[in-house]
Amino acid sequence: MYIKLDREYEVKCNLGTIREIERSLGKGFYEIMQNISALTTDNQLKMLFSGVKRANPAMTFEEFYALCEDNLGMGDLMEYLEKYLYALQYPGLTQAEVQQKIEKKLQRGREMQSNV
Repeated sequence: MYIKLDREYEVKCNLGTIREIERSLGKGFYEIMQNISALTTDNQLKMLFSGVKRANPAMTFEEFYALCEDNLGMGDLMEYLEKYLYALQYPGLTQAEVQQKIEKKLQRGREMQSNV
């Protein structure tokens, strides 16, 4: 995944990134996902920075924060976070492929409930 600030930055989306997010926010990943809209903007940026830092080790949070302040609006941040959450759960898949996977899981869940 990439985000556009002053230029494009790669954002790593793997299990190591999830563990870094958990460490930086002091919560489990699924707890964070369930309450993403309750996170402060700073915590949302910390979350995104976890992936940026893994791909760009020389970047500091202060540099990243300044780039975000100068180049993003709140809608941009929310859009990147949405894509980021999907990419963290299903690295390497397109958004359409992720949607298909989610639909299959939901369908299996409905089938299991109807069989009970």
